[in-house]
Amino acid sequence: MSMKKMLAVVAAASLAAAAAPAFAANPFSDVPMNHWAYDAVEQLSAKGILEGYPNGTFKGNRAMTRYEIATMVARMMAAGGLSGEDLEKLKALVVEFQPELEALGVKVDGFDSRLSALEKGVGGWKITGQMRFDYNAWDTDEALTGAAADGFTMNRGRLFLHRDLTDGVSFDARWHNDAFDRFWVTARDFLGMDGLTLKGGQFALDWEGEDGLYDDNDAFFMDSNYRGFDLKYNRGAFTVEGFAGSNKGNYSGTGDIVRGVYAPNASDEYYGARLKFDFSEKFWLSLNGLWTNAADANWNVYWAGLGFKFTDGIELKGAYYMEDISDDSLLVVGADDPKAWKVALDVSQDVLKFTSLWVEYSKIDQGFYIHNNPWSFSDVVWPNYTGFQAQDDTDVLFVRAKQEWNDKWSTIERYVKYDMSAFGDAKEWSVAIGYQYTPNLYFELAYADMDGRWDDPNYDNNQIRFRTLLNF
Repeated sequence: MSMKKMLAVVAAASLAAAAAPAFAANPFSDVPMNHWAYDAVEQLSAKGILEGYPNGTFKGNRAMTRYEIATMVARMMAAGGLSGEDLEKLKALVVEFQPELEALGVKVDGFDSRLSALEKGVGGWKITGQMRFDYNAWDTDEALTGAAADGFTMNRGRLFLHRDLTDGVSFDARWHNDAFDRFWVTARDFLGMDGLTLKGGQFALDWEGEDGLYDDNDAFFMDSNYRGFDLKYNRGAFTVEGFAGSNKGNYSGTGDIVRGVYAPNASDEYYGARLKFDFSEKFWLSLNGLWTNAADANWNVYWAGLGFKFTDGIELKGAYYMEDISDDSLLVVGADDPKAWKVALDVSQDVLKFTSLWVEYSKIDQGFYIHNNPWSFSDVVWPNYTGFQAQDDTDVLFVRAKQEWNDKWSTIERYVKYDMSAFGDAKEWSVAIGYQYTPNLYFELAYADMDGRWDDPNYDNNQIRFRTLLNF
């Protein structure tokens, strides 16, 4: 065997040795346990890289052919779970034995792009995450600690776990706020039906996000964790989905948010159903319903979403919402059937050349309840972090523009104005400059000015925020 081939085999052995555990059984009768190469041969066999001969021998004194070495490399490519120096060795082997690999039917083109998936694999697991680290400086502190006070705060620290199992089954989890707040199983083509997907456990649902009905911050409804089962069926342009749950947003029923999949149920009930029609690449329609019996409150919301794409990069979309609130759950006496609607124009920078543009107008009846705060910059102070409760008829104008000057630098401008019939106006504007240091690491310096809010029409504050965002 040539020195070049011997080096390739040694490299392959080191790759497998790093990824496979040791086993006590002797895999080949002609490799004694006191042989200098025993450990490497044993681990290669345990990993399935070496198979030996039908009579149980290894024949280590026989020179290997390039095709035999290429077969080992192909098995290592399929096994995955390698990182760092081991992956670099595998790259070198792929380059050296490319002709033999292709002759064996192994696709080598694009292997570098597939390595990114291998690098994220640890024993079949894929691990990703996000860190959002802020420095905040307020003109007037709103709290003693956290994002509403001056200083550094960990706005977000998340880890995502994923593992593909067998027969279309996969497992996912999210670690967030010191606990696993999502933990679920997905079964695709469930019961042998193409397009039928089952989710069970604690998982996220965001139907407005799927329709692209918000741009910058949050949906009117959902975009939260639900504990239960979700069943979704897609057939071409048609999608139908329904879920049943007993916990939303890790709510414990005590008035506190208890993070984690073990947060106790509070005898709550949540149900949802959805139909989505993608009539063409330009036109879609969705019909959605949520039924809630939680925390001694009974209320339902129904909405229809609609979108039309005039051309690539220009889309007009919106939604009309109706709520049915029981008498003992009203936010405002007499407002038992509040409604809301919004319309948005979404224009990409490819069309306008110098900026992207999102212009949204919403009209909300008194007593209308929204799960989230759809427009606020800070997500903490203004106007309400936990949800948007319309104590008055409200019109909202929201505009966001972003300029991507190159692959590194960008600027962002936001403006939101609330016009309330009895409480007066409130508004907020912000500007930001962003720097994409690497594909994973982003820095942003932003300034926000806030005038007025629900509980104080004379409220006046401003915020400087420096954000470090890492995705991995």
